[in-house]
Amino acid sequence: MKRNTLQKRIILDALREMNCHASAGMVYAKISADYPTISLGTVYRVLTDAAASGELLRLHFTTTDDRFDITLPPHPHVVCSRCGFVDDVAMYDGWDSMDNVLSAGRNPDAPFHLTGCTIEWVGLCAACQKAIAAEASQKESEAAERDPA
Repeated sequence: MKRNTLQKRIILDALREMNCHASAGMVYAKISADYPTISLGTVYRVLTDAAASGELLRLHFTTTDDRFDITLPPHPHVVCSRCGFVDDVAMYDGWDSMDNVLSAGRNPDAPFHLTGCTIEWVGLCAACQKAIAAEASQKESEAAERDPA
């Protein structure tokens, strides 16, 4: 288990205060004047570790840096291809389904004019599924050997 350090608290508090989908660089820019001993590498590492432990979401985009989101569970996002601004899809009225998002995004008065869409499905490949099943089987075998009922 990772320690809850002062640096971690400062970094995560800054992300919460920013109340946006910030990159590590954005968080670093916010805290660097007040905490010059915290490096960009430390900010990146703390945010990445927090995402890996489920404290926040790490968002990967093709058009901008990875962003970090304090809002759990996973949810859809929209990103500006020009400036990199990231927002929750649910923030816009009527953007509650894929059909509504597509219709609203074609409206010239919409908060975003949609020019494309990338959907990433996340899962486990066949090799990883097989490895996980083998690990589970191995654990069951070891447990049965320790406690033959």
